Amino acid sequence: MTRRAKKNVIVMGGGTGVFTVLSALKVFPQFDLRAIVAMTDDGGSSGVLRDELGVLPPGDIRQCMVALSEAPEIIRKLMNYRFENGGLRGHSFGNLFLSALEKVSGSLEQSIAEIGKIIKIKGEIIPVALDKGRLEMTLKNGTVLSGERAITPAEVIQAIGIKKFCIKPKLTVNPKARRAMLDADAIIVGPGNLYTSLIPLFLVSGMVAAFKKSKAKKILIVNVMSKFGQTDGWTPFQLASEIESYIGNGVVDVAVCNNKEPVEPLLLRYFKKERSHPILLKGKSKQVIGRTMFLGGNFLDNGIYMQQKADALLRRSLIRHSPKKLGAFLSKLICPVVSCQRQIRLWRKNATALTREFINKHA
Repeated sequence: MTRRAKKNVIVMGGGTGVFTVLSALKVFPQFDLRAIVAMTDDGGSSGVLRDELGVLPPGDIRQCMVALSEAPEIIRKLMNYRFENGGLRGHSFGNLFLSALEKVSGSLEQSIAEIGKIIKIKGEIIPVALDKGRLEMTLKNGTVLSGERAITPAEVIQAIGIKKFCIKPKLTVNPKARRAMLDADAIIVGPGNLYTSLIPLFLVSGMVAAFKKSKAKKILIVNVMSKFGQTDGWTPFQLASEIESYIGNGVVDVAVCNNKEPVEPLLLRYFKKERSHPILLKGKSKQVIGRTMFLGGNFLDNGIYMQQKADALLRRSLIRHSPKKLGAFLSKLICPVVSCQRQIRLWRKNATALTREFINKHA
């Protein structure tokens, strides 16, 4: 398949969500993949390195690199390896590698390019901005939550409500990210933490304008589970509505939603640990609300993801999307089978016409 025939696909988000989607789509040769990653992470290992070394947060970048890497498994494991003891406890090797190379090269983009060569990246990883910024959320009662470390565990956001949400200092979109969005055939947002991975991308100056201007099919992947105190009891419609309140109504073309409940033992275990519930598309598997089509399916991974003991600086999710199920669904959504069949018929028709022309000339 020629490069021109491929679809330019952008995946936006952070954490395990963007890792899952990139892993899901990497196996399809018809896609040229690009990840646009938020740069406001100040929690966990990324937050410590950002504060102590003055570098841009490497964690989400590392996860994208591992997802897109075609290096041997041992190299991908090395990038994700977390130290269990001593002063480096909780830090991953990949985070340290990226941060060290950024200090040496003077540029996060340069460090991404160099490490990309080493671990054989299939695709491109683009920071949404090239400067450091910190999230600041002001609630309706005047409380200010400064930084991801304060917003992620906050259990009063839903009850009190948000008055203002911004990045300080103001960040401007990376020109590479803007160009990639304008050239895209499909843009996938999510899954991921609503207030620390997804919406922060659109708080960067210039991102909303580029997103709206892009002719790409805009796809939202709805989280499989709610977050206590932030999205309790939400439906896929409410989650999509909250995101569109920052980017504009009717901008999302398709919302991909899970409609299968996790098995009860795992659900009870997750509720006990996180006090979360499934965000399900109930009823018909295809529903249209406004300009957005909500499509449901069973996208749950059958595995149980446990947090590494060394991952002491941040809490991770237990229930996740299945890369295999999600990848198969997204590939059909981005490249509909009907369109492919129509293209095949056109190729056959052209081939037949050329054959007849050849016979007429040389008969």
